[in-house]
Amino acid sequence: MTALVEALTGEPIDAHDRQHSSTHARAGNLLGVRAGDVLLRRCAVLRGRNTGRAYLRVESTIVPGRLPEAFFSALEASHEPIGRILAREKIVFTRTPLAPPPPVSPLAPDGSDAPGDHLLARAYRMEVDDVPVMVVAEWFLAELGPFLQTR
Repeated sequence: MTALVEALTGEPIDAHDRQHSSTHARAGNLLGVRAGDVLLRRCAVLRGRNTGRAYLRVESTIVPGRLPEAFFSALEASHEPIGRILAREKIVFTRTPLAPPPPVSPLAPDGSDAPGDHLLARAYRMEVDDVPVMVVAEWFLAELGPFLQTR
């Protein structure tokens, strides 16, 4: 998705406002892990490097033991979006579409962490060698509107 947003906006995008925290898997989760297993939750806003405009809000839930340590080091230390890190680390993945996320972050159902005005939203599960490694929710923010209208 990073490459598409960069092509639309004409500028590189980076992950800002990054928040990483641990969470625990619930029973019957989409990642195929046991209830109570520790997962990494990452929230970020993808912004234009030149303009600082917020184009995408992304929330990811990641299974730590299923991706290489180099991926997690880059995730913590850099402003690179997840897709760019996966590509650089040569991690080949597939996506399985899921039901779109709600307008309010499922991680903060009281609305305290809402993605804000957005044009559309999507969710998917990423797999490496058919093993689920993360679930991603994306909200395409209103700042993308002018770029979509000219295409």
